[in-house]
Amino acid sequence: MTEKNYNVDQLNKIQETINKMDPVDIADKLEILPEKDVAIWIKLLNKDLLADAFTELRAENKARIVNILSEESIKDLVRDLDEDELVDTLQELPANITKKLMDTHIDDNRRKVVNELLGYPQESVGSIMTVNFLSVKETDSPKSALDKIMASKLDAEKLEQIWLTDQSLVLIGFVYIADIIRNQNKSLKELAKSITATVTPYEDQEVVAKLSYRYDLGEVPVVDSENRLIGIVPAEDVIDVVHDELQEDMSNITGISDQSESYLEESSFKIAKTRTTWLIICLLTATMTGFIIHRYESLLASAVALTAYIPMLMDSGGNAGSQASTTVITSLYSGELSVKDFFKVVAKEASIGLITGIILVIINFIRLMILDQAQIRVNLTVSITLILTIIFSKVMGGILPLIADKLDVDPTVMAGPLITTVVDTLVLLIYFEVASLLLGI
Repeated sequence: MTEKNYNVDQLNKIQETINKMDPVDIADKLEILPEKDVAIWIKLLNKDLLADAFTELRAENKARIVNILSEESIKDLVRDLDEDELVDTLQELPANITKKLMDTHIDDNRRKVVNELLGYPQESVGSIMTVNFLSVKETDSPKSALDKIMASKLDAEKLEQIWLTDQSLVLIGFVYIADIIRNQNKSLKELAKSITATVTPYEDQEVVAKLSYRYDLGEVPVVDSENRLIGIVPAEDVIDVVHDELQEDMSNITGISDQSESYLEESSFKIAKTRTTWLIICLLTATMTGFIIHRYESLLASAVALTAYIPMLMDSGGNAGSQASTTVITSLYSGELSVKDFFKVVAKEASIGLITGIILVIINFIRLMILDQAQIRVNLTVSITLILTIIFSKVMGGILPLIADKLDVDPTVMAGPLITTVVDTLVLLIYFEVASLLLGI
């Protein structure tokens, strides 16, 4: 994009246009505009809007913007960023810029809070929570609460729920701002809604997403060991967590590492490296299937027709296992299932496998008789193996995520290549043992 020289009318028009844009769209533009135009946009943007757009930028572009800003503009930007947004920025910027911001542009009071937030482990609740919230005492009057709301400098979306504490700051509940306005004659305690769920700052951020989904929470309160309110995770951050966790789960299921950059910008070599890891693991574990086939070479030589049905049986088992694991993982995520339901899951998936297997066997039996004109013993061998495969695969697909959850391993790790590899190995064992028994080889 070529640089332009703007007259006053053009600048006024640009200012009017960009200050009506969404911060996400502004961030997209700032990432592709040349430095001269970026500098103009920064001067024309409202400070609050610039801060909101800044948080949407990728790390390298945040550093670019900071280098373009004047010292005064950097101070304004830092002041307009919430503490959690400031922490995210400091973690993404180069060390020299981070040190400059901490030493020069962040005052002592904020620096203490920022350092506390920086001290929480990555992907913990504490690393994503915001300390910008409004709380009132249960003994306060609705008028007093309204006065605090009017005096607050928090954004409107952070004032929808007003948190209620006792004199020791122990969390009691929350009150909707609309209820306070409408019910001036009632006490805050009468208007209070009970707390459905809380989290601690050292819990995994995935817990926030699960609780928010389960209880339909707009904001999730974060408390310390004495149940004192120390922060909240608002809905927009919960959505980010859900997105991140979904990406991570999809990566685990498909056997690839999560990409830190966008698909088109990340190098082909780096993507290939992350994808190859699981493929190598699957390649090595698939060696077991080779050993099994080699062991039963004499059986295959005596009944060559059996070879044609190996891919169908392995695919059916892998697909059946993946269906069960996906269902169980979803139920684990929503809180419907836990490890204590282990035997219930086994019984449930076994019954599902039996029903599904019978239907598939009937269809496959007819197919083999009509299209392949297979011998009855071969047909029975394939049919018995198919129903056993479906039942076994469903049960394995159901229990492996539960075992992973018990061992504090991400259940999605069990949902992709691992289940397929385990099922493939055992399907062959079942197939050849059934064939040996029925064919007398």
